[in-house]
Amino acid sequence: MRITRRDFLKYCSVAAGALGLSASSLMKLEKAMASVDGAGPDVIWIAGQGCSGCITSLLNTAFYMDIGTLALGDINLQFQETIQAACGATVDNNQITNNATQNIVSTVAKGGYVLLVEGAIPTGPGVSGDYCRVGDLLHDSNDTMQHVVTEMAKNAAVVLSIGTCSSFGGIPAAKPNPTGAKKASEILAGVNSTYYGGTTKVPVVNVPGCPPHPDWIVGTVLTFMDSIDPNDKVKTLTNAVYNLKLNREGCPGDFYGQYQCNAGPCVWRYNNNVTRSGSDYDANFPEGNSRILGQSKWEVQTALGCIGILGCKGRKTKADCSARKWNSEGAQNYGVNWCVGSRGGCHGCTNSKFPDGVGKFFTFR
Repeated sequence: MRITRRDFLKYCSVAAGALGLSASSLMKLEKAMASVDGAGPDVIWIAGQGCSGCITSLLNTAFYMDIGTLALGDINLQFQETIQAACGATVDNNQITNNATQNIVSTVAKGGYVLLVEGAIPTGPGVSGDYCRVGDLLHDSNDTMQHVVTEMAKNAAVVLSIGTCSSFGGIPAAKPNPTGAKKASEILAGVNSTYYGGTTKVPVVNVPGCPPHPDWIVGTVLTFMDSIDPNDKVKTLTNAVYNLKLNREGCPGDFYGQYQCNAGPCVWRYNNNVTRSGSDYDANFPEGNSRILGQSKWEVQTALGCIGILGCKGRKTKADCSARKWNSEGAQNYGVNWCVGSRGGCHGCTNSKFPDGVGKFFTFR
């Protein structure tokens, strides 16, 4: 949640006294936060059946901006249970106020916010959604994830399904799926958005991954923000869908437009004894020989090659890990490695059929 400069300086003054900071140190803090009063979209992030891997991944964002710049400058993060500062409850004039959720009700009433949903949504058995309760976030005494997501989506500008669990069901929806876990778009299929006049379905954008790369999350949010026209909501929605270049599975085309083997491309992509030369990235790797990998199953390999023969799912998985890689060292820098680069193989975590439908993670030959 964004705060005013006056409130920030008040908090800093208390902190400065407690920590022994000088006046000059306090001024540096003030300068660093000078842009906090700017306007940005309200963002609510709620989590259902998941492992918190998605928000943990987001904390490593670096390519577009770091998490501090994003959360304190470019968006107005109203709620995220893992990283928010507010917690617990206070008593004021004999009224109990939940500090962690008090902004949600007013934000939902105002509308036009970006709703990020992490984790799958259980639908049964017994009481609908009884397997996942997220607290009385809307102060209406119904704390099931299914109810909260549905009600919050009704006045949202867009819903982003963060991670494969939210996008496609993922691991919680794997067989035998005892909790009846479903993807967010299925839960929201019949929900219209009052923000768009009550006759338009709530737009849902999938950002899969287990977890998703932080660039995929931040890039999708920033692309949608760039499409916002507060004076023409329908235009905002039309532009956003166009700019995100959604594929058939509702994922942004810039990040999920190509198969892993081709996006980079993968330096070993389904080839044998391919000679590489020059100063580009591919030249840093030896010639590959996929057949040797399959013929010698236990020996130490000196020749590297495509590991599709050993279960890599790059050929059936659309994402740009092979180009973007993970663990960026700073702004506008791609990462340093990815699953196949470490010879672990792609497990197909962005595939809509993950994990049941992608096959064995490893194949021994």
